[in-house]
Amino acid sequence: MSKRKKQKGRSSSTVAEPARAAEPIRVVATPKVTAERRAATAAATTTNAERSTRPLVFGRATYLWLGGGFLLVVIGFLFMIGGRGDDPTVFDESVIYSFRRITLAPIIILCGLAVVIYAIFKK
Repeated sequence: MSKRKKQKGRSSSTVAEPARAAEPIRVVATPKVTAERRAATAAATTTNAERSTRPLVFGRATYLWLGGGFLLVVIGFLFMIGGRGDDPTVFDESVIYSFRRITLAPIIILCGLAVVIYAIFKK
């Protein structure tokens, strides 16, 4: 049977087509924006000029404390580096397990973290 005969047979048949359950109904909803909401959004949106006049979250002293704490952490990590020996086949315990690396550096790092935490909670 040719395609044309099949198409004619389908259109002229009296059998009802089954309901289309496979295609869901799509509803497009747009939110209603009231004038009050537009005004609130406009008030919340600020320009760069308005942002620069806002005060900082912390004061100058707090930022100095934060900088000092971060500096202590960096100094502690600097105390941990180094210790490379002249001969890679020789293991020198006194260089690797020195007081500076094992004890002093972690104490300085923890003090730096404590200063940073103090600076944050100071206000």
